[in-house]
Amino acid sequence: MKPRILHQRLIAVAIGVSIAVLVVAATCLMLPSQSATNKKIDYGYVYSGAKSSSAQFVLANMRDDSLLMLGSSEFSTPASTVAQVPAQVFGTTNYGVKPMLVGEAFDQALWHTIALGSLSRSKIPRNKVVLVVSLGEYTDGGLDNASFKERFSFSLYRGFCSNANITPEVRDYVRRRLVEQGIDETTLRAAESSDPIAAIDTTVLSFMDDLRLRGQLGDVRSQGIPMAEGMVANPNWYALRQEALQEAMRRSTTNEWGAEDGFWTRELEPALPKLKDARAGETYTKTPEYEDLNMFLTLCDLTGIEPLVVIEPCMGPYYDYIGITAQTRASAYQRIRDVVAAHPTARLADFSDREYEKYFLFDIVHFGWTGWIDAERAIYDFALNNTPAQQSFTLQGMTSGVLG
Repeated sequence: MKPRILHQRLIAVAIGVSIAVLVVAATCLMLPSQSATNKKIDYGYVYSGAKSSSAQFVLANMRDDSLLMLGSSEFSTPASTVAQVPAQVFGTTNYGVKPMLVGEAFDQALWHTIALGSLSRSKIPRNKVVLVVSLGEYTDGGLDNASFKERFSFSLYRGFCSNANITPEVRDYVRRRLVEQGIDETTLRAAESSDPIAAIDTTVLSFMDDLRLRGQLGDVRSQGIPMAEGMVANPNWYALRQEALQEAMRRSTTNEWGAEDGFWTRELEPALPKLKDARAGETYTKTPEYEDLNMFLTLCDLTGIEPLVVIEPCMGPYYDYIGITAQTRASAYQRIRDVVAAHPTARLADFSDREYEKYFLFDIVHFGWTGWIDAERAIYDFALNNTPAQQSFTLQGMTSGVLG
């Protein structure tokens, strides 16, 4: 290549790089930081992977009366389908508890352990956390790698690794599980920042993830709701449950299982002929999820955070139909209870006995009208009233109007 041509190409490359740098710099200046907030707006109920992956945003938008809640797809249920979701019950009336929902579909105990490790570098309001678990998280084989990698957050894992309260035992366990879930060594070493060789990767991946999250958080900020003011002393749980029951009866008229009409007619009923005994081989035993839950609760022990584990039931008639027996399910629920019981500070709101209660779920696995009210009552009691550990919340106590 002639020197002149080579020189021209080098100049072109330099100009291209300079333009790219200027574009990135301009983008950075235009986007607010992850921790930017508006104290008049409540972002706690926005269902978003970007929000859930940004510890800076979550912490910046929590207040003294916030309550950290970790979960999965149950947080996606819109108020237009179930009017009793937290955004309606707690978001429109100030009962002194403002849930900060963190989690998205496919976020399970390993992801939650990393998220809590990152968040607990700072003091969490109330020093409490709620974790919602469902039986679907404990299926044989565990969560597939593709789904996990889709939700893996470099920023959260880097924050987890920088938490000085986390012991080598928990760190090593989480790292091993990340390898099993297909996270590559370069990413892990960059997040851990323990190897000078990984310094460039750390800088680049941190910068790119920060830029990505800052861009996506704009949508989260557009979905916030005005902060509910003027605190009301106590929710009238009996009245709320009666309203929920009436709403459920209006929304579920096409089936005996208590599923929401739209879900039943569009998704479930057409699929039923092919689903009879389709999952008869499921055991809920061949999964790392139970140990992942144990590590989550161990992290709570290490960081002095008091956890409430909420067991969300599945729809009994449907699971009977697909061949997963009540005995199989009962054994799995018991294993979850046993893990929680091994941690003295952990509390339990166990709704596994509601599998056959009509309207408790609106589909086959997610809280419905009365289900959300009962779960919210348990969460409220945990946040404010220091409910005894391992307490069970019974249907009789809710329907009779006994609030104690």
